[in-house]
Amino acid sequence: MLPRFLVKSLIHPLHERLRGRSTHTFCKLYMDHDRGSVAELQAWHERCLTEHLQHAQVRVSWYRERVRAVQSPADLANFPLLDKSMVRSAGQQLAAEGFDLPLIPLATGGSSGEPLRFWSDARRESSQLAIKLRARAWFGLHAGHRETDLWGSPIELAAHARMRKLSAWMLGVRLLPAFALQDSTMAKFRHWLSSGRTDFVYGYASALARYARYLLQHGERLELGGPKLVISTAEVLLDADRADIVKAMGAPVANEFGCRDGGLVAHECPRGSLHVMHDAVHVEILRPDGSATALGESGELVLTNLWARGYPMIRYRTGDRAAWSKQACSCGLPHPVLSAIEGRMTDSLVRDDGARVHGLALIYILREQPGVQRFRCTQRRDRSLLVEVEAAETTDRPALELLLRRGVAKVLGSSTRVECCFTATLVPLASGKHRFILCEIPEEAGS
Repeated sequence: MLPRFLVKSLIHPLHERLRGRSTHTFCKLYMDHDRGSVAELQAWHERCLTEHLQHAQVRVSWYRERVRAVQSPADLANFPLLDKSMVRSAGQQLAAEGFDLPLIPLATGGSSGEPLRFWSDARRESSQLAIKLRARAWFGLHAGHRETDLWGSPIELAAHARMRKLSAWMLGVRLLPAFALQDSTMAKFRHWLSSGRTDFVYGYASALARYARYLLQHGERLELGGPKLVISTAEVLLDADRADIVKAMGAPVANEFGCRDGGLVAHECPRGSLHVMHDAVHVEILRPDGSATALGESGELVLTNLWARGYPMIRYRTGDRAAWSKQACSCGLPHPVLSAIEGRMTDSLVRDDGARVHGLALIYILREQPGVQRFRCTQRRDRSLLVEVEAAETTDRPALELLLRRGVAKVLGSSTRVECCFTATLVPLASGKHRFILCEIPEEAGS
């Protein structure tokens, strides 16, 4: 690996310029905002949002047909809420006419069963990379600090093998595959992570937690020579998983929240608050009737990426549930704060009386059962529930199954049919991610 100072001052800036990105220009802008006041950032945000809405109304045919002239941020309310099916239907009608940069085709991983293809551009990508750099700077990290990623599916890794190998050599990034979490591979991970050759770890929440529990079960911890920070992303970070990661890796955990189609939304600061990236995205949290939630009230997070000018997806329904914090953070950053990220809207289950309950209710019951290492609950269209459990070999499985059935009955009702399936290794989704709750019942089928 190259020296950190050389990567920071020369290699990374050159790498970004060769890729046609203005990442470091954005990063300077964002760091300037961090030093400003709440009022200054809000004024900048409103100007940028108005400019973005005006651009979309004038340059994008799909919006031009639906929205009149834009004068202020208040006109955002005139833009329709946008979901995945509408993006698929609109296609190139959402592309800006006469845009000054080439469009870059992208796609979500489709872990929800609904893959989405859309377009980005170098300016949007530069902004997203700069957000990561800015957030990591809150913890004293910069380009050049050595990163280990616990990430990716076999398909993703094969498709980008050459690029990732070159990136690893130049930028000090090491990729450990999240799908290959067997004891033999995790033992190799420990050797790498405890060698002093990584400054921070970045990865799926479930993969990080699984690796942390492997260390704890083997009576091992990463302390001297281990990472200084662990960044969790892509999935809901449960409190119990955070505690295991901190205990095993000997480093604080920072939660990152975002989505590929909408962008990076928020990042945890050293004081533990989840700050919205207010200079890159506009966030709304809405009730089912479309009205804004009160502070502390949970709702659906609706996102407008302020730098997605080539293919604007305004008021994009992310499918995630969140809530605004009632309290500001003591860290002094001017960005708004989220109090909670509760997971996907689709991570809800249907009770036997037809009412919907959030899957967290079932997650917490399962997490309390002794011997359970990992699990996945899938509710089928007939409302039956498949509970797949990865449990220790010494576990009393009949007793555990009885406890699981009783817990499910409390959450979903006594008439819910439950099928328990025990396995030595619970296979993650093709993306490498793990989802605790999968519901095959359409949203409108619940009440």
